[in-house]
Amino acid sequence: MNPLPLTGYIQREKTILDLCKGKRVLHLGCIGWTDLPVEMKMELANASFHATLSKVCDCTGIDIDAVGIRELHERSLFKNVEFGNAEHLEGEPVYDLIVAGDIIEHLSNPGLMLESAKKVLKPGGSFIISTPNLFALPAYLRMLTGRYHEGAQHTFMFNSILIQQLLERHGWHVAAAHACYQSRSESSPLFPLFSSVFRLFPKLAGTMLIVADRP
Repeated sequence: MNPLPLTGYIQREKTILDLCKGKRVLHLGCIGWTDLPVEMKMELANASFHATLSKVCDCTGIDIDAVGIRELHERSLFKNVEFGNAEHLEGEPVYDLIVAGDIIEHLSNPGLMLESAKKVLKPGGSFIISTPNLFALPAYLRMLTGRYHEGAQHTFMFNSILIQQLLERHGWHVAAAHACYQSRSESSPLFPLFSSVFRLFPKLAGTMLIVADRP
């Protein structure tokens, strides 16, 4: 199967929330902010995407950050988070959707996540994955000007072809492939310019959002 081209230029958070509304959802990497110290993660918890996601669906979050999970429990910030490894998910197929927002690039073995997800996702359920785009114009411009910075825990980078081929290798059906942006990007004075460019050329956008269905 030929990979789908990236289309549109959509807001990442709004799109995921719309897809998850009213569903039973497993949120992988729910704490986020992997490069920040634990205390800052706690300060940002109530403004996190997991907090917003929990308001629109029956959501369970897992994260490999054992210290962060313990602190969230001890401070009663979240009751719907658990320690867990996205590469080794266990349980019954009870979830309608799995959300992996910008974590696949952190993993040691992304294929293990795609396989273990089948254990907990209902047949016909969907896997929503967002990840940085290897061919992004902003990253290339930052590299040319000496301002490029890679995430401290990143181990992989994907383009739209590679992420879809990986999903298909592990038996997933790619239903949609979009260029997307995070809501905080809208505060940049350059956002109107770049958004115009990326709507015309989605393959140059900074982030991709892929929706894959479990057969």
